[in-house]
Amino acid sequence: MLSKRFFGNLASPPHPPMVEVTSASSAESSDCRRFFIVLDDMRTEFWHDIKDAFVGLNGRVLVTTAIQSVANACSSSAAHDHVYAMKSLPDGHSRQLFFKEAFQDDDPPIGKEDQLGSEALKKCDGLPLALVTTARYLQSTGNPTRENWATLCHNLGAHLETKEMLARMKRVLVQSYTSLVKHDVKTCLLCLGIYPSGRTVRRGSLIRKWCAEGFIPGDYMCNALDAAIGNFKELLNRSIIQRTDASSKNITDQVKTYHTHGMMLEFILHMSKCDNFITLLYDQLAPPPPPSKIRWLSLHEASARVANDLSLVRSLTIFGRAHDSVLDFSKYELLRVLDLEECGNHLEDKHLREICSNLLLLRYLSLGAAIKVTMLPKEIKKLQLLETLDVRRTKIEILPTQVMELPCLIHLFGNFKLQQGVGGRRMHKLQTWLSENSKLETVAGFVVDNNKSQGFAQLIEHMKHLTKVKIWCQQSSNNSKDPLASGGGSSSNNNNNCTHLSEAIKGFIKRSTDVKKGHSLSLNFSDEWFQDLLVSLSLEKEEASSCYLSSLKLQGGNICSLPPFVTMLGGLTKLFLSSPGQLSGDILAALSRVRCLAYLKLIASQLDKLTIVQGALGSLQCLCIMVEVMTELEVQEGALPLLESLRLLCTDLNGFCSMTIQSLRRIKEVTLHDGVSDETKHEWKEAAKKHPRRPKLLFVKTVEDVDMGCEPTYNSEITTPHNAIFTGQSG
Repeated sequence: MLSKRFFGNLASPPHPPMVEVTSASSAESSDCRRFFIVLDDMRTEFWHDIKDAFVGLNGRVLVTTAIQSVANACSSSAAHDHVYAMKSLPDGHSRQLFFKEAFQDDDPPIGKEDQLGSEALKKCDGLPLALVTTARYLQSTGNPTRENWATLCHNLGAHLETKEMLARMKRVLVQSYTSLVKHDVKTCLLCLGIYPSGRTVRRGSLIRKWCAEGFIPGDYMCNALDAAIGNFKELLNRSIIQRTDASSKNITDQVKTYHTHGMMLEFILHMSKCDNFITLLYDQLAPPPPPSKIRWLSLHEASARVANDLSLVRSLTIFGRAHDSVLDFSKYELLRVLDLEECGNHLEDKHLREICSNLLLLRYLSLGAAIKVTMLPKEIKKLQLLETLDVRRTKIEILPTQVMELPCLIHLFGNFKLQQGVGGRRMHKLQTWLSENSKLETVAGFVVDNNKSQGFAQLIEHMKHLTKVKIWCQQSSNNSKDPLASGGGSSSNNNNNCTHLSEAIKGFIKRSTDVKKGHSLSLNFSDEWFQDLLVSLSLEKEEASSCYLSSLKLQGGNICSLPPFVTMLGGLTKLFLSSPGQLSGDILAALSRVRCLAYLKLIASQLDKLTIVQGALGSLQCLCIMVEVMTELEVQEGALPLLESLRLLCTDLNGFCSMTIQSLRRIKEVTLHDGVSDETKHEWKEAAKKHPRRPKLLFVKTVEDVDMGCEPTYNSEITTPHNAIFTGQSG
């Protein structure tokens, strides 16, 4: 049971307001004039019960809510164009509001503002209600010193339970928690307490952890992964967690990264500690004694020895350094999830052998940046329950065949080759096993070269459940330097291996016939591989049109032409092209024939002139161009009718016409590189202001910000449409 103390002195949340409405005719008969009505903090979708009262009247209704689905239901536009997602306050405004409330009529000590407010501002994350209530509480203590305020902020979760001045903040947090109907959603929320404050977390890894923990009760109607995705969307829908993608809404509506607001994290941590759900350890002068029974353990830079009994620990997550006593994996008897995030420098091959030998119940294993780990031991075959193996940031280059035979393995992440020397009989046995037993859905990914052995190409067709594949195609170093090194057959081997690999890839594409499952293919190739491989990837028109490969990435070599099969794919919605050279006009022209394309990302040193004619790319919602020098981009009237997001990531946009966006009737946001000149920024700001939709203008400092989740710089000068429906946290 969760802590009753936290909820005991709170009244039951109020029932949804009962709204009595009159008919439009009676309103008109009373000579109703223009009106403006505000409905604050709507939490149930009763809009449909009252909306008919406003039909035919000359007025505006503004609804504030923390729930995205409620906002969408209230929007008068099918595309939800009238929903405005409120942002947290920027740093400067947060500081101004905080110190105004903390010192009332007095001024903060000169030169000590940063010292006094740093911890509190981190916790508040720019949320006005959090800033005001925290500032007033700190002001009431009467001792404005850095040490005192830091101590109070450190224990803010406990103070939320007992301090009357924080009651308003507590009420909002409790209401957010109790509004979650399903018990497993609440459990998933409490699990977020393992992450450090302010940390950006990847959605995919979190969902896989939830499944491995057993938090998600899957059934015949909905498997555990789909249920976990549904729980994540519920937390996002209720604004309990906040997405950190640069774009406010990506095309597939799949959040890549998120973070939990500091005040919500304090609430989660206190709830978890009260009920011994999570044990959090970190370096501090006088740490409280940990509980006798530890089940979910998270370490944040905790270098102290842990003398407790660890036999009951089900989940271990380590951020930063950890004492050797924690890395003694023989102590853990029930461990299901092991996430070593940033503990990489402490891990060696011997630790991985201990993990494989002792943690037989393990379902999730991520080694983080364990750069001293170089090989997967043969003992890994003991992990018969393992579902996720992530060794992407290690030095592991060879994958033993025993890993492919793990009966529960679903997600495999790394950058490795299949071990050499697998004989014909052994290969046949492995192929048979994969055909009958493999559960692998993600393989990201494998390295193949032009050596004779192409094990992965022979195995991929037997993995019947694959939905995501990533392949690096490389030139073997000895063959590229000396054709005689392999008996003079380098060219022949390369051609044969390209054929084997292309047949395997074509088989994967042909199996992507289920529209409900998004199949993804990523190919990273060298120049030597490119032409032979992509030319051989040919599909009949009838075959390609029935394939639902939803995402395709081609990157590496000089892309001279677009493979013909790409334009035939019936379900392709995301396309990523990256080349160190120049993307030609022929490629750009061919892209217009991809019918269902919703997201297009182009990376090159330079593009030929890009002209998008009327009717081309009619489904495109997001266009991202990353080049060194921007060339002419012409968008003709009527082109890109559904485009909502335009990203031009180039530091040199001088002379590039910002008026391009005037023809984009549904544009919502424009993203530019933060390194563009002030003149360019001003020009684009003016163009955004003149646009009927007044799109947001974002500036990102690195290209990674667009996909990874670094918070972009928002243009505060851009205003929003007058008839917007606001969503956000209300107080």
